[in-house]
Amino acid sequence: MPAPYAYHPQPMWPAYYAQPMPVYAPVDPRVWWRSWRRKVVNRAMGLTLAYQAVMVGVSLVAGVLLGIVLVATHAGGSMGASADDISNRWAGVLSLVSVISAFGFMLLMRHRDILTREFWLGGRHVNTYGEPNQLGTVSQYGGRRMTPLWCLVFIVLAMGVQGVIILVQMAFSMAGVSLVSPSSDSINESAITVSMWLYIGLVGPICEEVVFRGVLMKELKPLGRNFAIFTSALAFGLFHDDVVQGVFAFLLGLVLGFIAMEYSLFWSIALHIFNNAILSGVVDGLAGRFLGDTGYMVYTVALSLIGVVGSIIVFACYGRGLSQYRRVNRSGPDTYFGWTSWAFIVFVVVNALFAIISFVGAMLV
Repeated sequence: MPAPYAYHPQPMWPAYYAQPMPVYAPVDPRVWWRSWRRKVVNRAMGLTLAYQAVMVGVSLVAGVLLGIVLVATHAGGSMGASADDISNRWAGVLSLVSVISAFGFMLLMRHRDILTREFWLGGRHVNTYGEPNQLGTVSQYGGRRMTPLWCLVFIVLAMGVQGVIILVQMAFSMAGVSLVSPSSDSINESAITVSMWLYIGLVGPICEEVVFRGVLMKELKPLGRNFAIFTSALAFGLFHDDVVQGVFAFLLGLVLGFIAMEYSLFWSIALHIFNNAILSGVVDGLAGRFLGDTGYMVYTVALSLIGVVGSIIVFACYGRGLSQYRRVNRSGPDTYFGWTSWAFIVFVVVNALFAIISFVGAMLV
């Protein structure tokens, strides 16, 4: 196993606490800091909310236009295809159009940051966004060298997250309760085209990492690394609008957030693509095709147990280092007061409602 993880020498909370407050009028320091934190979270989450709105809006418009074209040309009906078949056939194209359009919006809003070497590969960078006392400050984002052993550790953790979700679903199934994941079921049904595989295995992971580990987490970093990693992972989980898949995305988001924060966005993208395209895509598809029902069940349980046991070993070896990392990078008092920003509240409420409604609806069917 690799040697214990080495950390950046940092203060117990970010340096901005030492910066003087602007003196315009007498004000309670705690109230001022709370207001500043709320502005930082509001700006970052507002941009994320807008990204999702663009993605959903473009998807709806493209879906309506596609329906009109298909009806006008009698496509699908002449071939005897059902509505579900047509939907699955075009799902990949609609997904690509919506996510690329939303990514274009994000690129337009944050091109000065995204179009830099440091954004993708890590290193020292100058903030070009934020409040006046944050503008122009030099910060370290990623920059560590990934080693083969640490790469293996992160792959094991990703397998462990997936394994936990699968084993929990199996346990509920044995008890007579099926934990349905509408998003996963929809993706599995529509993963029959090249466009859908391209979205699942490449374009989707890249765009999601840029938004959640790149833009969102990086803009929250001045409030503390722990806060930035946790908040971006929470937003990533809620973004999926699915209870089961959302829990998986949140846990995986913690791993991806740590990788992007300490190494680089490139490595978090690589692990995300590996999870979607290889671990959950090619390998799982080949196993389901050639092993049969019983063999596939044995394979799934075995792979899940390997991931869970491997993750337990990783935490046993590096749990102390993780605790040290949390202590060193903890945020200052009242940092989580930033969650009271309107953009964060709207994002959480809207996505949580969608997830709960879809989950309950799928369970009742």
